Amino acid sequence: MEMFFNILREKGIRGVNRGVNAVALRQVTGWSSRIGMSRFAEESIRSITGKSEEKLQFGEKILASTMGSTLSCWNQPFEVLRVEMQSIKNDPTRPENPTMISTFTHIFAASGVKGVFRGVVPRIGVATWATVCVVGFGDTVKEMVARK
Repeated sequence: MEMFFNILREKGIRGVNRGVNAVALRQVTGWSSRIGMSRFAEESIRSITGKSEEKLQFGEKILASTMGSTLSCWNQPFEVLRVEMQSIKNDPTRPENPTMISTFTHIFAASGVKGVFRGVVPRIGVATWATVCVVGFGDTVKEMVARK
């Protein structure tokens, strides 16, 4: 709490909410991408297997959710921006008053594409787990409830 009040005193509410735009963009694009890309993967699986209206098997649903969640990590740069913008580490090369663009430029200049997608592999794991539970298992539970 002491850190919070120090930031609030020194930089005001803007200092407390640094990186909020990057957070909002990642949240908005995250789940919409996961669900949309999972549904696209389901349709692709239907097309490949010739199941136009049939239910997908459980394994096919898991595969579609895994594909959708992996593809949804295209927005990892927003998460990297958020972390960098909210960092309290002293770095003389970092912009004084960071914006999304100045922070992106700083990260890209220092680390290139690898820096912008830093942490994407663990995020794919977390996204896959969440998407399989919500999209894959969610559809299964929805079907079970509808039958009763």
